[in-house]
Order: sequence, then C-alpha cells, then structure tokens
Amino acid sequence: VTDVYAAQETAERVKEAAGKGYTTNTWIELNRPLFSALRLERLAMFIAIGLIVLVASLNIVSTLTLMVIEKNRDIAIITAMGGTSRTIMRIFMLQGLIIGAVGTVIGDIIGCLAVWYLDAYKVFPLEPQVYSIPYVPFRLEFPDVILISLVALIISFLATLYPARAASRLDPIEALRYE
Repeated sequence: VTDVYAAQETAERVKEAAGKGYTTNTWIELNRPLFSALRLERLAMFIAIGLIVLVASLNIVSTLTLMVIEKNRDIAIITAMGGTSRTIMRIFMLQGLIIGAVGTVIGDIIGCLAVWYLDAYKVFPLEPQVYSIPYVPFRLEFPDVILISLVALIISFLATLYPARAASRLDPIEALRYE
C-alpha cells in the first residue's frame, strides 16, 4: 500500500482478488470511533479558528479606529485639499486589507508548517492495543487552507468598513478648528 488514504480502493481490490466468502475491513472502518472523535475535533478547531479570526478582525477595527482618531488632522487636511470621502475610505480600507493579508499569510505559513511537522514527526502516537494505526495522521487540505484564507480576508475587509466610513465622514472644519 503506497497511499494510506486509498484504503477503500485497496480493500475493494483485495476483496475481488480473494473471491467470494471473504470480507475486507479498512483501517478507517476499524478505527471508526477514532475518526468520529477526529471529526469532532476538526469542528472544534474550526470554531477555535473562527474565534481567532474574529478577535483579529476586532483588532483591525480597533487599530483603524485609533488611527482615524490619531490622524484626524491629516484626514481633515486631505479633505480640505480636495480629497473625496471615497479616497479617505480607500486609504483606510487598504490599510486594513494589508493588515489582514499579512496576518493571513503568516497564519497560513505557520499552520502549514505545523501540519507538516505534526505528521512528519508523528507527534500524537496511539495505543497499538486499541487502534490499528500507530499515530494520528495529519493531512494538509489545500481547499481548506484557501477557504479559511478567503474567509479571513473577507472578515478583514468587513472589519475595515466602520473605521473607513468614520474617517470619510470627518468634518475638516471641526477637525482643524483647534489646530
């Protein structure tokens, strides 16, 4: 067997070769309770990642909101010099997207390296008396990485909307009044 994840196909070939009267069980079928637990763990990890992304997006909102407050005067000067509210919005949305993209890329790299390490070094061994596999396998699913990255970027973009809108609505006369 060269691909442990092709267990079903291998079992079907063995069953055909053995003939009638013989049955085959894959390691996946023999370890159904383990895989049920792993599916539950995957759901828990998805929820944890979702909460991490939520905290990161709140961090983007608070960072950009503080930036709007700190750059009040600069925003007012840009507006007074003819900058449109749309330009101001774009500036803050771009800053938020850059923050989100950098965080997403760093998270993707760390996550991919962690999955590789956990699988290559078989970090979570299993009891051979209980399970027919020696360790918990980890597999990097690129569609999952892409989906999580896209969701993180979308949430980062949505997190920029409130501060960008607040910056674009700034009244330049009020902001420059006490300068």
